[in-house]
Amino acid sequence: MVNSFSPMGAPPGKNPFGMDRVLLRLAVLGVLIVVAFVALFSRLWFLQVLASDDYTDLAQENRIRFVYSEPSRGRILDRNGKVIVQNRLSLAVTVDRQIVDEPSERNKTLRQLSKLLEMSTKDLRDALNDITVSPYKPVAVAYDVNMNAANTIRENGEDYPGVYVERLPVREYPQGKIAAQFLGYVGEISPEDLESSYFKGAKPAYRAGDIVGRSGLERYYDRSLRGTPSIDKVIVNSASNVIRSDRVQVGVPGNDLMLSIDARIQRIAEDALESGIQAARASYLAPWGAAVVMDPNTGQVIASASNPTFDPAILADGFSNKDQKLLEGGTPDDTIDDAMLNRVTSEGGPPGSSFKVVTAGAAIFNDIIDPYDSLDCNPTFTYGVDNQIFANWTSVDMGLMSLARSLEVSCDTYYYQLGAMMEDRWGAGNGDGTERFQDYMRKVGFDAPTGIDLPGESGGNVADKEWLDQYCDEVGGIGCEYGWLPGYTVNMSIGQGDLVVTPMQMANVYAAIVNGGKLYEPRIGMSVLRDGEEVKSIESEVSGNLGLDATTLEVMRTGLEDVVSGDEGTGGSAFAGFPLDRVQVAGKTGTAEIGETGRNFAWFVSYAPADNPEYVIAVCLYQAGHGGESAAPVARQIFEGIYNLDKETTVTLGQDESD
Repeated sequence: MVNSFSPMGAPPGKNPFGMDRVLLRLAVLGVLIVVAFVALFSRLWFLQVLASDDYTDLAQENRIRFVYSEPSRGRILDRNGKVIVQNRLSLAVTVDRQIVDEPSERNKTLRQLSKLLEMSTKDLRDALNDITVSPYKPVAVAYDVNMNAANTIRENGEDYPGVYVERLPVREYPQGKIAAQFLGYVGEISPEDLESSYFKGAKPAYRAGDIVGRSGLERYYDRSLRGTPSIDKVIVNSASNVIRSDRVQVGVPGNDLMLSIDARIQRIAEDALESGIQAARASYLAPWGAAVVMDPNTGQVIASASNPTFDPAILADGFSNKDQKLLEGGTPDDTIDDAMLNRVTSEGGPPGSSFKVVTAGAAIFNDIIDPYDSLDCNPTFTYGVDNQIFANWTSVDMGLMSLARSLEVSCDTYYYQLGAMMEDRWGAGNGDGTERFQDYMRKVGFDAPTGIDLPGESGGNVADKEWLDQYCDEVGGIGCEYGWLPGYTVNMSIGQGDLVVTPMQMANVYAAIVNGGKLYEPRIGMSVLRDGEEVKSIESEVSGNLGLDATTLEVMRTGLEDVVSGDEGTGGSAFAGFPLDRVQVAGKTGTAEIGETGRNFAWFVSYAPADNPEYVIAVCLYQAGHGGESAAPVARQIFEGIYNLDKETTVTLGQDESD
């Protein structure tokens, strides 16, 4: 056997110095551990003794928040600078639902607030459960609280966990209860809005929790009215106490919006509409009505009244559960119950004889007749292979008459003949199917929104074969097995049937009759202001033309003047005693039947002064009898107010047998 050996003659397992290798390794490890602990304790001694003050502050400054403050929203002014909408700060009590989340804790808090604020727990609970407010944002349960209650909450925070007192901006309405429907209201932006094209990509960017316009002009012009929020960089400790706050973005108030609306005329229109509806209810249901005043030369809306209405101050702090009453009942007809609906632009019906100018325009545009052709005004008109009889409003044979005369006396059979001639040439029943009558209706703005600067505008409906086929496929009903019948066109020639128009559309067409044929996209906004100076002008764009020459328009205007001032005009009785020698009014009555009810849509579309029109007024009352009986007196009262004649004349409710 060979013996092992070590260098330098050391015995096996020993180093040259005689030290065991294992012990050497343990010694080295021990030294390293001692060095590490010395370094660690030295660092702790430095942090806790030498730098304790500095690092105590840094430990507290452990959270950063960016606080966005709502900018002051721009005011809304009338055309004369009168403030219609402005801001004020309201002392409000808010509750953080993420803190007050346990049912027992929530009930206790609500009971305490009920006693302090002298509010019912039900009202407080309804506000707290309001689904229109983000669940991640404290919800206001009371506005305009008194200072004693506010101080009690502030000084006794431990008794009111999650309850705060804030000054929140709310909208204020110095002109009172006017213009509620088209002004709209503000509220917290919805998730759907954040993804919509209007809000997405805006600068400054919209964020969850922002207060924005939810309807009406507040919505349409939100980008101009909202301003730029201020942003504060706030450093807080773990107890949410503010350590430091720095403003990183200075807020900029929103711009003011000046309207074409005249607050005085707006109030006149709303009062006249309310009076007209109340008068009509003596004989009819008359659940709703609408009236619009327009400048025919600019396309600007001077007044827009819708009834039933409400006080816009109800929605000063936004729409919430408590405001559901605006959408519920309260009118004679339970199916007509939305006080927030702007019936000038979003409601309508068949226009009756006020539509006859459109029928005449379509016939002349398509060379069926010329402005001076005459047709018989017989008691009845017989049409079609089945000899369907269409009756005039009177059994008197009025003989041969001109276009102007047909408007004055509102001869139905004159227009039945025009409708029949257009149906025979181009109708879907007897003609070649091109439906040029309906094409002309669309040319002059029906079956589509006018483009007014309001959200939610209705386009109405022009009935034709395509519409009927789709209706029958989706809904069905009596008559669908026959399809489009020629008599539908004849009936539509006097504004009856399934034709649906809005007061705004009718006002726009009559404005074109008196301004030379121009159709406008109506505007309520007139200019955007900053510090009283105009930064943007809002113009009404020309959207189309009636396609009629000056001679035709002059003949139409002559007939419309005779409706009011002629010996047999259907609007004459409503203007008895009116000083027509000072302010000449022209217009057309309309009565559209609603099935067999006899309740009718009552219309009157008019303008004044007739020789140099400044205002066009369209009035529509639902289930309110005849146009001359119910709608014309409303227009008369508006004209009296506009021209300061209301102290000199008395409105007479006319009884018109035709329209």
